[in-house]
Amino acid sequence: MKRSNWFIHRFEVINAILIALVSLSTALSVWRTNVIGSNAEEASRRGLIDAVKNQAYENENYRKAYEEAGFAYQYAVKEAEVNALEDASSAEIRDRGVNIRQYLLPNMQLLAQPLATDEKYRNADGTYNLQKRMDDLRSENTDPVDPAVSFKRADSLFSQQRWLVIGSILLAVSLFWLALAEVSKDGSRTIQFVIGLAIYLIGVLWFVGVEMTFFFLRRGA
Repeated sequence: MKRSNWFIHRFEVINAILIALVSLSTALSVWRTNVIGSNAEEASRRGLIDAVKNQAYENENYRKAYEEAGFAYQYAVKEAEVNALEDASSAEIRDRGVNIRQYLLPNMQLLAQPLATDEKYRNADGTYNLQKRMDDLRSENTDPVDPAVSFKRADSLFSQQRWLVIGSILLAVSLFWLALAEVSKDGSRTIQFVIGLAIYLIGVLWFVGVEMTFFFLRRGA
């Protein structure tokens, strides 16, 4: 009878220690799951910011290219007008053309450059190659950011979070069985203890396996 009481006492001590260990493991697993979720949200937010920045940069390129095209068109029209004035028979009209070329055209050319001044943007028919200008404007972005990288990382982290939740649930279930073994007084408490311990070990292995799997997946990406 003394041995039986001694065994029950030792069992209760071991079970209590294991409950404390499982409780700590569950708290750590929940904390880790929340950290992964927070990192996933941050990566998703970064991807959205990068996508907005890229679109804003692209919009600015379009605005700048078409603004230059407008100034280039005005410059071309005014230059043709000046050429006509300079070819006129009247000296007064020719002087007017010379004045416009000297004082007005340079300013218009500044606004229209480089589209109106660089021959690489001039098509054979005299029109301007806006696509080439757009390509050059895009190439000026020396540090482009691909939002797909952040979105891919966010997807990976969200997926990891979902798998870690399963591990946390397993740990919580093991805690339930161990607590049940703690309050039980009949012969079933040993079975409950074994079930709780087995689920706990499975949960720990699951958690470690998920962490290692995603670590190597992201490392190889």
